[in-house]
Amino acid sequence: MYLETPAKPAAARRDKPRIALMGEFSAGKSTLANLLLGQDISPVKVTATQMPPVWYARGLPGATILDHAGRETPIALDDLAGVSSRDTLAVKVFMPSEVLDFCDLIDMPGTSDPNMAQDMWDDILCQAEGVVWCTPATQAWRQSEAAIWEQMPPDLWSRSLLLITRMDKMLTDRDRQRVTARVRREAEAYFRDVLPISLTEALAARDDEEVLRRSGTEAFTDALIALVQEMGVVPPEAAETSAPAPAPRGEAADVRTIFD
Repeated sequence: MYLETPAKPAAARRDKPRIALMGEFSAGKSTLANLLLGQDISPVKVTATQMPPVWYARGLPGATILDHAGRETPIALDDLAGVSSRDTLAVKVFMPSEVLDFCDLIDMPGTSDPNMAQDMWDDILCQAEGVVWCTPATQAWRQSEAAIWEQMPPDLWSRSLLLITRMDKMLTDRDRQRVTARVRREAEAYFRDVLPISLTEALAARDDEEVLRRSGTEAFTDALIALVQEMGVVPPEAAETSAPAPAPRGEAADVRTIFD
Protein backbone atom coordinates (compact mmCIF):
# COMPACT_ATOMS: atom_id res chain seq x y z
CA MET A 1 0.00 0.00 0.00
CA TYR A 2 1.30 3.45 -0.92
CA LEU A 3 -0.39 6.42 0.67
CA GLU A 4 -0.96 9.73 -1.04
CA THR A 5 -2.62 11.48 1.85
CA PRO A 6 -4.19 14.76 0.72
CA ALA A 7 -3.73 17.96 2.65
CA LYS A 8 -6.47 18.58 5.18
CA PRO A 9 -8.95 21.32 4.34
CA ALA A 10 -9.27 24.21 6.76
CA ALA A 11 -11.73 23.35 9.50
CA ALA A 12 -12.91 24.52 12.89
CA ARG A 13 -10.80 23.37 15.83
CA ARG A 14 -12.01 20.13 17.38
CA ASP A 15 -12.46 19.78 21.12
CA LYS A 16 -10.27 16.67 21.21
CA PRO A 17 -7.54 15.45 18.88
CA ARG A 18 -7.86 12.14 17.10
CA ILE A 19 -4.87 9.83 17.37
CA ALA A 20 -4.52 7.02 14.82
CA LEU A 21 -2.80 3.80 15.89
CA MET A 22 -0.95 2.48 12.85
CA GLY A 23 1.54 -0.19 11.78
CA GLU A 24 1.75 -3.48 9.95
CA PHE A 25 -0.21 -6.58 10.98
CA SER A 26 0.57 -7.95 14.46
CA ALA A 27 2.59 -4.89 15.43
CA GLY A 28 0.70 -4.36 18.69
CA LYS A 29 -1.84 -1.69 17.70
CA SER A 30 -4.84 -3.39 19.30
CA THR A 31 -2.84 -4.32 22.40
CA LEU A 32 -1.86 -0.66 22.68
CA ALA A 33 -5.51 0.34 22.33
CA ASN A 34 -6.44 -2.06 25.14
CA LEU A 35 -3.71 -0.59 27.35
CA LEU A 36 -4.80 2.97 26.68
CA LEU A 37 -8.46 2.16 27.19
CA GLY A 38 -7.83 0.25 30.42
CA GLN A 39 -9.14 -3.02 28.97
CA ASP A 40 -7.73 -6.53 29.34
CA ILE A 41 -9.29 -7.55 26.01
CA SER A 42 -10.72 -5.51 23.19
CA PRO A 43 -14.44 -4.69 23.36
CA VAL A 44 -14.47 -5.43 19.62
CA LYS A 45 -14.35 -9.24 19.39
CA VAL A 46 -13.60 -9.50 15.67
CA THR A 47 -10.26 -10.31 14.08
CA ALA A 48 -8.31 -7.36 12.71
CA THR A 49 -8.35 -8.66 9.14
CA GLN A 50 -12.17 -8.49 9.08
CA MET A 51 -12.57 -4.96 10.37
CA PRO A 52 -12.51 -1.43 9.01
CA PRO A 53 -10.84 1.13 11.30
CA VAL A 54 -12.20 1.07 14.87
CA TRP A 55 -12.74 4.58 16.25
CA TYR A 56 -12.96 4.79 20.05
CA ALA A 57 -14.74 7.80 21.56
CA ARG A 58 -16.05 8.75 24.98
CA GLY A 59 -19.70 7.91 25.62
CA LEU A 60 -22.19 5.41 26.94
CA PRO A 61 -21.31 1.86 25.80
CA GLY A 62 -22.44 1.24 22.25
CA ALA A 63 -21.36 1.36 18.61
CA THR A 64 -22.26 2.92 15.28
CA ILE A 65 -21.21 2.40 11.67
CA LEU A 66 -19.78 5.56 10.09
CA ASP A 67 -20.20 5.59 6.31
CA HIS A 68 -18.30 7.67 3.76
CA ALA A 69 -21.04 10.30 3.70
CA GLY A 70 -20.61 10.91 7.41
CA ARG A 71 -23.82 9.13 8.44
CA GLU A 72 -23.82 7.04 11.61
CA THR A 73 -26.03 3.97 12.05
CA PRO A 74 -26.29 2.19 15.43
CA ILE A 75 -25.12 -1.42 15.54
CA ALA A 76 -24.74 -4.03 18.28
CA LEU A 77 -21.14 -4.93 19.14
CA ASP A 78 -22.00 -8.59 18.57
CA ASP A 79 -22.97 -7.79 14.97
CA LEU A 80 -19.66 -6.22 13.93
CA ALA A 81 -18.45 -9.40 12.22
CA GLY A 82 -20.74 -8.59 9.30
CA VAL A 83 -19.41 -5.06 8.73
CA SER A 84 -17.60 -4.61 5.41
CA SER A 85 -14.69 -2.21 5.04
CA ARG A 86 -15.74 -1.56 1.44
CA ASP A 87 -18.70 0.61 2.40
CA THR A 88 -17.73 1.63 5.95
CA LEU A 89 -15.34 4.44 6.84
CA ALA A 90 -15.05 3.28 10.47
CA VAL A 91 -16.81 1.52 13.29
CA LYS A 92 -17.24 3.96 16.17
CA VAL A 93 -17.17 2.36 19.60
CA PHE A 94 -18.30 4.48 22.54
CA MET A 95 -17.16 3.70 26.06
CA PRO A 96 -16.20 5.38 29.33
CA SER A 97 -12.41 5.62 29.51
CA GLU A 98 -10.10 8.22 31.02
CA VAL A 99 -7.93 8.54 27.92
CA LEU A 100 -11.02 9.29 25.81
CA ASP A 101 -11.60 12.44 27.84
CA PHE A 102 -8.53 13.85 26.14
CA CYS A 103 -8.40 12.26 22.69
CA ASP A 104 -10.20 9.84 20.39
CA LEU A 105 -8.30 6.72 19.29
CA ILE A 106 -8.55 5.22 15.80
CA ASP A 107 -7.24 1.64 15.64
CA MET A 108 -6.28 1.21 11.99
CA PRO A 109 -6.01 -2.08 10.05
CA GLY A 110 -2.54 -3.31 9.12
CA THR A 111 -1.00 -1.14 6.43
CA SER A 112 -0.89 -4.06 3.99
CA ASP A 113 -4.62 -4.87 4.39
CA PRO A 114 -5.95 -5.68 0.88
CA ASN A 115 -9.50 -4.80 1.99
CA MET A 116 -8.59 -1.13 2.46
CA ALA A 117 -8.57 0.76 -0.84
CA GLN A 118 -6.38 3.85 -1.27
CA ASP A 119 -9.25 6.32 -0.99
CA MET A 120 -10.41 4.66 2.24
CA TRP A 121 -7.00 5.22 3.80
CA ASP A 122 -7.02 8.83 2.68
CA ASP A 123 -10.52 9.43 4.05
CA ILE A 124 -9.83 8.08 7.52
CA LEU A 125 -6.33 9.53 7.88
CA CYS A 126 -7.71 12.97 7.13
CA GLN A 127 -9.62 12.59 10.40
CA ALA A 128 -6.45 12.18 12.51
CA GLU A 129 -4.28 14.94 13.97
CA GLY A 130 -1.57 12.60 15.22
CA VAL A 131 -0.30 9.02 14.86
CA VAL A 132 1.28 6.40 17.10
CA TRP A 133 3.03 4.00 14.72
CA CYS A 134 3.79 0.55 16.17
CA THR A 135 6.76 -1.45 14.88
CA PRO A 136 7.72 -4.80 16.50
CA ALA A 137 11.26 -5.05 17.88
CA THR A 138 11.76 -8.43 16.20
CA GLN A 139 11.40 -6.79 12.75
CA ALA A 140 11.71 -3.15 13.67
CA TRP A 141 11.18 -0.35 11.13
CA ARG A 142 11.12 -2.39 7.96
CA GLN A 143 11.69 -0.77 4.59
CA SER A 144 8.00 -1.24 3.76
CA GLU A 145 7.02 0.78 6.83
CA ALA A 146 9.47 3.56 6.05
CA ALA A 147 8.24 3.76 2.45
CA ILE A 148 4.65 4.30 3.61
CA TRP A 149 5.47 6.75 6.38
CA GLU A 150 7.70 8.94 4.23
CA GLN A 151 4.68 9.65 2.02
CA MET A 152 2.76 11.14 4.92
CA PRO A 153 2.51 14.95 5.12
CA PRO A 154 5.64 16.28 6.87
CA ASP A 155 3.52 18.33 9.26
CA LEU A 156 2.18 15.02 10.63
CA TRP A 157 5.67 13.76 11.47
CA SER A 158 6.10 16.26 14.31
CA ARG A 159 2.76 15.16 15.77
CA SER A 160 3.50 11.44 15.74
CA LEU A 161 5.30 8.89 17.90
CA LEU A 162 7.11 5.72 16.80
CA LEU A 163 6.63 2.93 19.32
CA ILE A 164 8.99 -0.07 19.22
CA THR A 165 6.77 -2.84 20.59
CA ARG A 166 7.53 -6.39 21.78
CA MET A 167 10.71 -5.35 23.51
CA ASP A 168 10.20 -8.31 25.84
CA LYS A 169 11.02 -10.57 22.86
CA MET A 170 14.61 -9.24 22.85
CA LEU A 171 16.75 -11.70 24.84
CA THR A 172 19.31 -9.30 26.32
CA ASP A 173 19.63 -5.65 27.31
CA ARG A 174 22.28 -5.31 24.61
CA ASP A 175 19.81 -6.52 21.96
CA ARG A 176 17.21 -4.03 23.19
CA GLN A 177 19.70 -1.18 23.14
CA ARG A 178 20.93 -2.08 19.65
CA VAL A 179 17.41 -2.23 18.18
CA THR A 180 16.41 1.04 19.81
CA ALA A 181 19.58 2.81 18.66
CA ARG A 182 19.17 1.59 15.07
CA VAL A 183 15.51 2.59 14.80
CA ARG A 184 16.21 6.00 16.31
CA ARG A 185 19.05 6.54 13.86
CA GLU A 186 16.90 5.58 10.86
CA ALA A 187 13.55 7.12 11.87
CA GLU A 188 14.04 9.97 14.33
CA ALA A 189 13.84 12.58 11.57
CA TYR A 190 10.30 11.43 10.76
CA PHE A 191 8.79 11.35 14.27
CA ARG A 192 8.45 13.53 17.32
CA ASP A 193 9.98 10.72 19.39
CA VAL A 194 10.98 7.04 19.13
CA LEU A 195 10.15 4.95 22.22
CA PRO A 196 10.65 1.27 23.14
CA ILE A 197 7.87 -0.50 25.06
CA SER A 198 6.72 -3.93 26.22
CA LEU A 199 2.94 -3.78 25.96
CA THR A 200 2.26 -7.26 27.34
CA GLU A 201 4.41 -6.54 30.38
CA ALA A 202 2.53 -3.28 30.98
CA LEU A 203 -0.89 -4.93 30.60
CA ALA A 204 0.04 -7.61 33.11
CA ALA A 205 1.13 -5.14 35.80
CA ARG A 206 -0.76 -1.86 35.42
CA ASP A 207 -0.52 -1.12 39.16
CA ASP A 208 3.23 -1.75 39.52
CA GLU A 209 5.09 1.53 39.06
CA GLU A 210 8.48 -0.16 38.64
CA VAL A 211 7.16 -2.44 35.89
CA LEU A 212 5.54 0.52 34.13
CA ARG A 213 8.85 2.37 34.21
CA ARG A 214 10.90 -0.66 33.12
CA SER A 215 8.49 -1.59 30.32
CA GLY A 216 8.71 1.88 28.77
CA THR A 217 5.09 2.69 29.56
CA GLU A 218 5.90 5.65 31.78
CA ALA A 219 8.02 7.30 29.08
CA PHE A 220 5.32 6.67 26.47
CA THR A 221 2.66 8.12 28.78
CA ASP A 222 4.71 11.28 29.24
CA ALA A 223 5.24 11.61 25.48
CA LEU A 224 1.54 11.11 24.71
CA ILE A 225 0.49 13.63 27.36
CA ALA A 226 2.91 16.19 25.97
CA LEU A 227 1.67 15.60 22.43
CA VAL A 228 -2.00 15.97 23.33
CA GLN A 229 -1.30 18.91 25.60
CA GLU A 230 0.34 20.78 22.73
CA MET A 231 -2.87 20.27 20.79
CA GLY A 232 -4.53 22.35 23.50
CA VAL A 233 -6.82 19.93 25.32
CA VAL A 234 -4.96 18.53 28.35
CA PRO A 235 -5.21 20.71 31.47
CA PRO A 236 -1.72 21.78 32.61
CA GLU A 237 -2.27 20.12 36.00
CA ALA A 238 -2.59 16.74 34.25
CA ALA A 239 1.05 16.97 33.19
CA GLU A 240 2.49 17.71 36.63
CA THR A 241 5.16 15.29 37.75
CA SER A 242 3.48 14.37 41.03
CA ALA A 243 0.79 11.88 40.08
CA PRO A 244 -1.93 10.78 42.50
CA ALA A 245 -1.95 7.29 43.98
CA PRO A 246 -2.79 4.55 41.42
CA ALA A 247 -6.52 4.06 40.87
CA PRO A 248 -8.17 0.63 40.63
CA ARG A 249 -7.78 -1.09 37.25
CA GLY A 250 -10.06 0.50 34.67
CA GLU A 251 -10.86 3.53 36.88
CA ALA A 252 -7.91 5.84 36.29
CA ALA A 253 -7.91 9.11 38.22
CA ASP A 254 -6.41 11.40 35.56
CA VAL A 255 -4.68 11.22 32.20
CA ARG A 256 -1.34 10.30 33.78
CA THR A 257 -2.84 7.20 35.40
CA ILE A 258 -4.52 5.72 32.34
CA PHE A 259 -2.28 2.65 32.60
CA ASP A 260 -2.87 1.93 36.29
